[in-house]
Amino acid sequence: MLAALITVRVLAGEHLARRAAPFLVLAPAAVWAGVSADGYFAAVAAWSVALLALAATRRVRFPAAAAVGGGLLFGWTCYLSYGLGLMATVLLMVLVLARTARPVVPFLLGALVVPAAFTLAGFHWWTAYHLLVERYYQGAGGIRPYAYWVWANLACAVLASGLAAVAGVRRSASYAFGAVRALRTGDTAPRTGNTATRAPARRLALLVLAALVALLAADLSGMSKAETERIWQPFLLWLLPAAALLPARTARYWLVASVVPALLINHLLWTGW
Repeated sequence: MLAALITVRVLAGEHLARRAAPFLVLAPAAVWAGVSADGYFAAVAAWSVALLALAATRRVRFPAAAAVGGGLLFGWTCYLSYGLGLMATVLLMVLVLARTARPVVPFLLGALVVPAAFTLAGFHWWTAYHLLVERYYQGAGGIRPYAYWVWANLACAVLASGLAAVAGVRRSASYAFGAVRALRTGDTAPRTGNTATRAPARRLALLVLAALVALLAADLSGMSKAETERIWQPFLLWLLPAAALLPARTARYWLVASVVPALLINHLLWTGW
C-alpha cells in the first residue's frame, strides 16, 4: 500500500496520493490481502514499481541503487507467481510517464540476479511453467469453463477492489485519449507541488490503465479461473488509486461504498481465507 502511494506521489503528485490513501486502506481487497500469500506477492511487486519510479524521477539520492533494487524485486516477483510477469506493463508505464530510459540497465541487471540464482540451483522457469499449465488443465483448469470464468473473474475483481475503484477506472478510461495525446507533447512529465491539475490526473489514469491491461491479460490467458479476488491482488492494488480521480465532493460517499461491501464480505461470507 505504501509503495503504491509513493509511486502515485512521485508520478502524479502528492495531492492525488493523499486522496487515494483512504481508498487503499478501506478497499475490500484487505479481506484477502492480510490472510494469503498473495498480499505478500502484491507488496513485493509494488515495491519493485515504487523503486523504479523513484529511480526514474530521480527522487532518491542514489537512483541507480533504487533501480537495481527494483529490478531485484521484480525478478523475485516473477518467481513468486508465474502470472506476475505481467506487472511489466506497469513498470513500462512508469518509464513512459517519467519519460526516461535511464534506469533500464541497472533495473535489468538487478532483475537478472534471481533467475540466474534459480537457474544455477537447477530450477528452470520455462520448463516449470509448461508443466504448471499441463497440471492446471489436468485439474481445476480443465473443469472450470472458460466462457463463464472469463466474466466471473472480473466480477470477483469488482468485489475485491470496491465500487469506488471501479468508478475510478471508468474515469481513468475517460482520460485515456487526452493522456495518450499528452504523451506526444511531454505533458506527462512529473511535476512537484500539490495542485490537482489535469496533467497529474492523466498520469494517474495511465498508470491505472496499465494495471488494467495486465489484469485483462491474466483474465484472457485462461490461467486464472476463480479466486481472482485473491490471485489478482498485485494487479488490483494499482486500480485502487483510480478513486482519487472521482469528484472531491463525492469522496465520502465512495468511501462508504467501499467500506460497507468490505464489512459485508468479511462478516457474511466464508471465503476460506
